[in-house]
Amino acid sequence: MILAINCNDPGLASFFMIAKNILNLIRILGPILCMISLALTLFRMMQDPDEKKNPKKIKNTLIATAVLFFVPTIVFALVGLVDENTPIGSCWNSASTTRGGTSTYIPPHDDGGSKSTIYTDPKDYQKSTPKSDGDGTQGVGNSDANRVIFIGDSRTVQMYAYLNNDWGGANYSSGGVHVVGSDIYVAQGGMGLDWMKSTGIPAASNYFRNGTAIVILMGVNDLFNVNNYISYINSNASSWKSSGSSLYFVSTNPCSGSYSHLNSKIDSFNATMKSSLSNTVGWIETASQLKSSGFTATDGLHYDKGTYQNIYNIIKSNV
Repeated sequence: MILAINCNDPGLASFFMIAKNILNLIRILGPILCMISLALTLFRMMQDPDEKKNPKKIKNTLIATAVLFFVPTIVFALVGLVDENTPIGSCWNSASTTRGGTSTYIPPHDDGGSKSTIYTDPKDYQKSTPKSDGDGTQGVGNSDANRVIFIGDSRTVQMYAYLNNDWGGANYSSGGVHVVGSDIYVAQGGMGLDWMKSTGIPAASNYFRNGTAIVILMGVNDLFNVNNYISYINSNASSWKSSGSSLYFVSTNPCSGSYSHLNSKIDSFNATMKSSLSNTVGWIETASQLKSSGFTATDGLHYDKGTYQNIYNIIKSNV
């Protein structure tokens, strides 16, 4: 039996982060404290050269200094040898890059007012009764053949927030399902496959209708989970499409700056997903287009408004 590990679990992510911080503190502060102790011992030797315990104290201090510095270093090296595609290796590495697995969106300096309507009840979408979004536009009705349901992580949260100037309650956990015109967003920062299974798909499935495009934008938070993504999507594709919906997976997009080390894993993730997903699942290639046209990542992981607009346009033109 293989132990299942979810890097997005806050408790587990905190454990890895605390463990790394403790090891780093030991590696830095330990030798410093030992050097202070050594200096005090040498000072006492100068005061009392005949004290027989002093040489032994110096020896023990030097040994302790070496242990406190090299043991954490060896631990980091050994864990570094673990395959990064395994859950433990991925969790250990992501603990220093995603701050405990909670890569939430970062609000802009200018938080605009809400322009969307938040619906959590599927009854709002009864046939031939489109809802008003409060700004004169019509919400999603059952017969709307252009409906697109975006299911994603913090990148999708930001895409929604930027493009609709709505940063209040943009996460699913605080705002529910967001609707703007024919677009429906179910997105939560820092999430991966487990969240998609337990929350994302169940919430979105309330709105699967004939003519609806189901668009999945996941993966960057748990790149090691590629085979489980494939298995889950392929085994459920027929059921999700039985309502007349179409199903798409969007390539995981590249990073920059301090997150650039993820790009090789992202490329591998995309290649495996594209070649292994059922032919009933449409593939929307955004990653290569961003690399070709250029993109701006505000923190290395999330994008600016122009890049999100580009991603959105690519998706809408392919569904």
